[in-house]
Amino acid sequence: MQDQPQNLRGLKVLVGVLGVLIIVGTTVVVGTVIHRLYASFNAPPTPPHEAAAPAPGAVPPALPPASVAAAKLAPGEHISGIASAGGDVAIWVSGPTGDRLLLLNPATGQTRVALASP
Repeated sequence: MQDQPQNLRGLKVLVGVLGVLIIVGTTVVVGTVIHRLYASFNAPPTPPHEAAAPAPGAVPPALPPASVAAAKLAPGEHISGIASAGGDVAIWVSGPTGDRLLLLNPATGQTRVALASP
């Protein structure tokens, strides 16, 4: 029975040490949050980022006016939806003559009809 007070003494020390660690950890977390909060308000404004010039071969050529005109909508038609389709942009066009799905290649400006319904 004499071992029991020794075990309780060790348990009390362990509880005290863990309590101190909890208080220190909470203080560090609260201090970090406050520091980051005030640092974001006092930070100097960042200069605008200059985009690096692309390689000469990476810029697509300017689109000719004919390819832009090919993407015009007929009277009464409207765009019902747009989605990404791999490297193309899928455009769902609805109108009085029916629906159609256009695939637009943004790099070349070429438009093709993928699906049409009367």
